[in-house]
Amino acid sequence: MFLAVILLSATGYLSYRNLSSIVSSIHVDVKPEQRLLSIRDISMDLAKAESSIRIYMITNDTLDLQPYYTVISNIDEKVNKLRLECVNDPVLLEQTNTISKLIEENIVIWNEMLYLKDNDKVIKYLKQLSDRLNSAADNEQVTEKGILRRVFSRSNRSQIDEKELITNIQQMEQQDQITKEKLMTRESQLAITGGEIKEQFYDLIAKMESEITELVKAKALAADLQAGKTYHWLALFSASGTFLAILVMFIIVRYVRKTDAYQIALERSKDEAEKLTRTKELFMANMSHEIRTPVTAISGFTDQLLHESLDENITRSLKIIKSSSDHLVKIIDDILDFSKLQNNKLVLEKVHFSISQVLDDVYALFEKQAQQNNTRLTNSLSKDTPPVLLGDPYRLKQIMINLVSNSVKFTKNGSVHFTVSSIKKQQEEIDLVVEVTDTGIGIDESKLNIIFEDFTQAEMSTTRKYGGTGLGLSIVKKLINLHHGTIDFKSRKNQGTEIVCRIPFITGDESQIKKDIGPSIPVPEEILGLKILIVDDEEYNRLLFKKILYRWGIKCHEVVSGMEALEVLKEDRYDLLFMDIRMPGIDGLKTTQFIRDEMKITESDMPIVFISAAPMDEDLQKYRKAGMNAFLQKPFTEEMLLTTIVAVIENNTQITIAYANNYEKNKSVYPDKINLHNLYHISGGDDQFVKLMLVSFINITRKGLKDMEEAVISGQWESVANLAHKMLPPCRHIGAIDLYDLLSKIEKGIRNNLNTGSVKTLTVKTLREFKTINGLLNEHIAKMN
Repeated sequence: MFLAVILLSATGYLSYRNLSSIVSSIHVDVKPEQRLLSIRDISMDLAKAESSIRIYMITNDTLDLQPYYTVISNIDEKVNKLRLECVNDPVLLEQTNTISKLIEENIVIWNEMLYLKDNDKVIKYLKQLSDRLNSAADNEQVTEKGILRRVFSRSNRSQIDEKELITNIQQMEQQDQITKEKLMTRESQLAITGGEIKEQFYDLIAKMESEITELVKAKALAADLQAGKTYHWLALFSASGTFLAILVMFIIVRYVRKTDAYQIALERSKDEAEKLTRTKELFMANMSHEIRTPVTAISGFTDQLLHESLDENITRSLKIIKSSSDHLVKIIDDILDFSKLQNNKLVLEKVHFSISQVLDDVYALFEKQAQQNNTRLTNSLSKDTPPVLLGDPYRLKQIMINLVSNSVKFTKNGSVHFTVSSIKKQQEEIDLVVEVTDTGIGIDESKLNIIFEDFTQAEMSTTRKYGGTGLGLSIVKKLINLHHGTIDFKSRKNQGTEIVCRIPFITGDESQIKKDIGPSIPVPEEILGLKILIVDDEEYNRLLFKKILYRWGIKCHEVVSGMEALEVLKEDRYDLLFMDIRMPGIDGLKTTQFIRDEMKITESDMPIVFISAAPMDEDLQKYRKAGMNAFLQKPFTEEMLLTTIVAVIENNTQITIAYANNYEKNKSVYPDKINLHNLYHISGGDDQFVKLMLVSFINITRKGLKDMEEAVISGQWESVANLAHKMLPPCRHIGAIDLYDLLSKIEKGIRNNLNTGSVKTLTVKTLREFKTINGLLNEHIAKMN
């Protein structure tokens, strides 16, 4: 491409040079033509002068001599101009001089003829012309005389002779014949001189025309040669341009084809990536379902056993099982939220918890493993550390479990010690310092910079010998960064490891710690007589349902498939049905659709609660359309199960969602003004839904209160009551009890004909209360972001 551009540029430049040469060669020199014009001009002037003399000789009218006077006055200038034009040509210059002499002779003869006429005016004019020429010559100090000076010089020398001649003629009046003869002689001389001048002119013109012809021929020949060269370069230029154009077109076409190919490849890659992502999501959903099912059974049955009267050792073991199963559920949640963790989008909870309980749980998890490795496992908690902290205990436990797990796994016949202390910062803020030290195999110092990378271990042999995914320290690092903390790692090969983590926390309140195992939940009397059908293919789940329901005194029947459920419903009716979504054969969704559409069992006749280990997310509308009344996620607690049953029985037209991970969130964030328990309960763990609902509440209530205020000012009390009534359900939904009471009083007051002054006072209080709630909700939305 570059060479083609250079070739095209070179041929274009050479073609330009040759074209310029052609233009120069065909440019005809204007000097020969100018000389011809000058010669013709002088020739015409001489003809005019001769005609003027001849006419005067006949008419004796001095006016007829004006052309003659004009010609001879300008003749010197024109001859000098011709001489300058021929200065480069000696032959032409010589002929010009000859013509100049012949003109001089002609003018002398003309002047003699004028003197012979003896006209005083004419003689006087010629004398004045001679005086002017002499004066001009003296002023300009001209060394070379022109034609007229030479003529009049000669005329002055012969003037006496002429006077004498005239005197003789006057004296010899009888000799007129002689005068006529002299005139005829002068005219004869004039004719001869004129002929010679014409011959010189014609010869000069012929030579100049011949010279011009030869010059034109030479330049035409040169132009032909240059044209030939130019055709050659133009042909080369055209070929180069065509080649370059073809090359450019080829490059463009190739580029377009490659671009299309790349675009197709990108689209395929995108489709494959999306397909891979969907496959991954499906796999994670299936895996979480399969793992959650036995974990649900473990957690559920452990929870039931803890309600029994057992000895201290068994109770302690059951609590360890309960803690471990709960932590396993959190690990499963971490796997499902792995992308959030990688993108630092995992949201930390803020709950009150006992730090000593976290240490005891971690110690209990690894006590047996440490004994098997003949390793001494110890822990300690400094006295200056607050007993209760506000933060995310599950993430803190996950950090400590990963660190202690690595130390125990890589330490044989040694010791592992983990301790927790605190550094007070200001007021209730502290830095929790977690230190884990061991005497294990350690890590080479050169590998310390890679141990926090995903799926990375210090040595390849470590994976083969000890197992592991290489995610532990990576997750620890990300979780500590999420807490805005730091981690320091020191290790030496075969000498052990020391890890120090500093994590910010806030001092908590012991009275707000959530008890893991509490007293039995009181069961409402209205649900004791219910008949409940359990449809689940997993035995663990069925047994858990039966144990809880039987303890509550509720009759239940269990089946293992959707087909069996349909057969049972043909023979009997139930007050409530729990339907597992994922089952072999006919799944829960199709079974529910058949029950509603084919068997004509309505929602009021028998509400159906969907149960699944997977979150519901965007499938809510699909499930609701199939005939679902509520959703219960596994693993569930007694409280979640009871809440779901009561909600469905009391109002089976409203969807109730019991989500496994939002019960800490459901606490009232501002117990004096608002309570978002119900909103989070309905959201199913979808924070974006909660945020959308809060923003919608703010906008709708602000507009409603503005319209209500305008209606109060204009005295439209019925409109005020209607607006207050419309705003009541959203206020109750977010737990804004004070705002709800004020709006209710406004509505009731107008319906009961309360005086308008009181209504106006209530309206002012309502606007003030909403301003407070608006600030609290915006603060909560900001924390969600």
